[in-house]
Amino acid sequence: MFRKFANVVCSLLTVVVALSLLSCGDVEKVGAPRSQELAEIEAVLRAWRTGYETEDVDAYINVFWADGFRYVSDMGTPDDTTDDVKFDDIREERESAIRVFSLYQDIEIELDEPPEVELNTERNRAEVRVHYRIQGFVADGVSLEGGFTGWYAEGDNLFIFELRDGEWRITEWIDEAFSKEQIEAAR
Repeated sequence: MFRKFANVVCSLLTVVVALSLLSCGDVEKVGAPRSQELAEIEAVLRAWRTGYETEDVDAYINVFWADGFRYVSDMGTPDDTTDDVKFDDIREERESAIRVFSLYQDIEIELDEPPEVELNTERNRAEVRVHYRIQGFVADGVSLEGGFTGWYAEGDNLFIFELRDGEWRITEWIDEAFSKEQIEAAR
């Protein structure tokens, strides 16, 4: 009787093991590989982030097309245009970056991946949306107004990329910053 029971248990275990081994290779594909142009656009975003984080103004500015450059930020107050920042000259963006780099250290940017990329039909222009979180800190012994030693911002960036002479770069950047209340609600 025990021998018969042991044979049944052994047979059941064999079936269970065999079924589990058969399903081991059945992994669903995560998605189609990214196209070359999407990979290039994502590389520009990484260079944008790295240039800013490392405070390398030349690497940072190199991700933009100087001709036709435009930057707009509502500073987290879309209903109040008095605090908006607008640049239509790449030199203004360069000067702004230099000011930020001289005031803050340890700048960190986090971007949600993958970005949302929408190419036009000619595939030479792309709208790229990406959510960001950025923070920076002042040097030891220095504090900002209110005694703070750093700042934090969050929002959505809309980048307009253009393909020129086989190279993707950003020509327009619209920063849709979150308000303090939106940041607190998102946390």
